[in-house]
Amino acid sequence: MRAYIFTTFIGCFGVDEKNKIISFKPFPKDPEKIAEKLRLSEFEVIEEEKQIQDELWKKGYKEFVFSVRKHGVKAEPGSKGEQFIKENLRKLAIEKKFVKDQVEFNQLLTKVNLELTKVKIKKAIERDSLVIQVNRAIEEIDKSVNILVERLREFYSLHFPEMDKIIKDYEKYAKIVEKFGARQKIEDPELRQFVEKSMGIDLTDEDIKAVQSIATQILSLYKLREYLSKYLEKILREVAPNLTEIAGPMLAAKLIAKAGRMEKLAKMPSSTLQIIGAEKALFRFLRGKGKGPRFGLLFSHPMVQNAPEKLKGRVARAIAAKLSIAAKIDYYSKEYKGERLKQELQERVKEILKGE
Repeated sequence: MRAYIFTTFIGCFGVDEKNKIISFKPFPKDPEKIAEKLRLSEFEVIEEEKQIQDELWKKGYKEFVFSVRKHGVKAEPGSKGEQFIKENLRKLAIEKKFVKDQVEFNQLLTKVNLELTKVKIKKAIERDSLVIQVNRAIEEIDKSVNILVERLREFYSLHFPEMDKIIKDYEKYAKIVEKFGARQKIEDPELRQFVEKSMGIDLTDEDIKAVQSIATQILSLYKLREYLSKYLEKILREVAPNLTEIAGPMLAAKLIAKAGRMEKLAKMPSSTLQIIGAEKALFRFLRGKGKGPRFGLLFSHPMVQNAPEKLKGRVARAIAAKLSIAAKIDYYSKEYKGERLKQELQERVKEILKGE
């Protein structure tokens, strides 16, 4: 059976296919809390919606349709059930004893709208800035990791130079050093055969402790990076869900950071977005000292990476066009259309590749 879930300022409704209300979860009667829940419901499944799903699942309902498009759920905006709830909301608010009369309904609605406006303005500024700061923190961590890994490999290569040629993965290298220390203790079968015949010097326990401390710091930075990456993706799903769906979290964050603000990115034409990050190459071209850049940060997009060299520019142009639309939707309308935009982009790229 199918159930429709609608979120209003008085709470969340579960409605069957005959427009019969089968579940209702009211919000706390606090304008600030209501505004926050309404804002969250625009891009994620909130607690009250989850409660309705759990309750109706036990009653045999296996398909749930939401009125708002958001990541991970099926949505049908403007359904008959949604229209029924909207047209009868005043009556339902009184029947459910959320308000006592029409006067209280109007007063609460006015307060919620004021709070919702304040919350949206405040959150847009806060989250926008957080994306930039977290992205910069991750970039700084990457720089630090690269420096420390280079120092670790040079240091430990004095003791076990053969390992430097075999283990290319930075994190794996650091884990082996931290876990085993001296080469004689290494149990990795790939390395074990080189231990006895190693050309490296012997190190004292104090030397080993020093090199292990570097490995420990590197691994702690990897853990911090992983945590910040997950945190960044969560913020991006809130601030720019459509942009993130098409670009991926890290590229989306870099685009916002490079533009300076989500507002600036949303107002940017696709031709500018395509070469954002390639300013130096552009200036050289304008001075007549090279070819014009085909892409900037978009070079890291999987579709550009996988495209033949001669088609990378056209693919980047197609991606930039969709990213421009996605950024505008994220900033102005807040409606989630990421999956549709991504599918359209995939079809367009297929056309470009077929016309090779």
